[in-house]
Amino acid sequence: MESDESSLSHPTSRRMRPNAMMPDLSPEESEMVARARRIAREDILPIAAARDRNYAPGEAYPWHIADKLDAAGLRTLTVPGKFGGFGARHLVQAMVAEEIAYGDLGVAVSMDQTYKFTQLLTVETTQTQRDLYLEDFMNDPRALLALATTEPQSGTDTFLMHDEPGAGPRMTAKREGDFYLLNGTKHYISNGGLAKYYFIFARTAPDKKMSEGLTCFLVPRDTEGFEIGEAHSKLGRRLLQNGELVLRNCRVPAHNLFGEWNGGLSILKRMVSGALIPVMGPSRLAYDLARMAAQESGAASEQWAQMALTEMYMLIEASRTYLYSAAWHAEKPTDDSKRRLMSKVFASEAGIKVCRTAMEIWGRTGATWHDDRPTPEKCWRDVLSYLHGFGTNEAVKLKAAPLLAPAGVDEW
Repeated sequence: MESDESSLSHPTSRRMRPNAMMPDLSPEESEMVARARRIAREDILPIAAARDRNYAPGEAYPWHIADKLDAAGLRTLTVPGKFGGFGARHLVQAMVAEEIAYGDLGVAVSMDQTYKFTQLLTVETTQTQRDLYLEDFMNDPRALLALATTEPQSGTDTFLMHDEPGAGPRMTAKREGDFYLLNGTKHYISNGGLAKYYFIFARTAPDKKMSEGLTCFLVPRDTEGFEIGEAHSKLGRRLLQNGELVLRNCRVPAHNLFGEWNGGLSILKRMVSGALIPVMGPSRLAYDLARMAAQESGAASEQWAQMALTEMYMLIEASRTYLYSAAWHAEKPTDDSKRRLMSKVFASEAGIKVCRTAMEIWGRTGATWHDDRPTPEKCWRDVLSYLHGFGTNEAVKLKAAPLLAPAGVDEW
């Protein structure tokens, strides 16, 4: 595999040519996608394998890459233009995240989490909150965002919004003068320990249903009583920090109440209504690695390899079409999120098959570690994380099911 390694990081390589499917992008949007592609290949891909294997979970995130992404305008990609961002629509967000994920899925998710929650920080905050935090977020190249719902005792029940006492988050919040005191633990939080600002859900009426007693708070990382606990060691997406948040009498100013008191469920519904996941990045990388391996070994002329590569390509194109369709529909007032939900399931499961096939084409080296170069084995481990990340695929199917049209209704 050594002879073609340079082509994996060279932006003008024919193998790395821009995706031919670039639907109705403006020149400015195309440039943002191109910037993401260049950084992924020139800066992220050459270091991702070594950091994946050799760095501790709390040290693996490449902050110097975050600095480059910020300088390219990619950290603030989805911030509305009136606040100084690019104001990217869902389709551009999906395409940029996919390009970054070609370099490393963990780095892409750190940005994608920020993309998803800038709407909360920029549009849905109060003027007081924007005055306090928005300028800092825009000016700090390492300011990332995170949403914190999952806890040791709850996860899928929160995602499915089982609206009953005892289901969902157990973290509590009580008013004390001009502050709320938050107590409890969140874990498996994407950007947990990396983010500067967190949207944290707590029970303000613990004995009631989520619809009657769940509230969201905007919590800066330096808030008194807020600590970062364990950085979870994971099979894949190891450059992304998934961390534990430990709040002990965390003193959140009253003006950091986000949304309505006991109105957190409506916010949560918008946040878990379906994610445009960047899983296509590692799937595409696995395909390119497999194609180069087949060429170098002479297997490219064998029918078994030709059929395998063709199927990989079909799965990638089908997943991309589904994800881009979901992104396009997300801009429409009639969007009901089922496409985003189902595209997450389809693309992650298709990606698993693509990466597994790539390992088979690589043969005996396909499932081995390499410190210094990308491998289909790392792609496979990264994609695996989306079988349960942002909702298990089983839970996502259950969430999408009520949105399907009744029998006999034409929804195509």
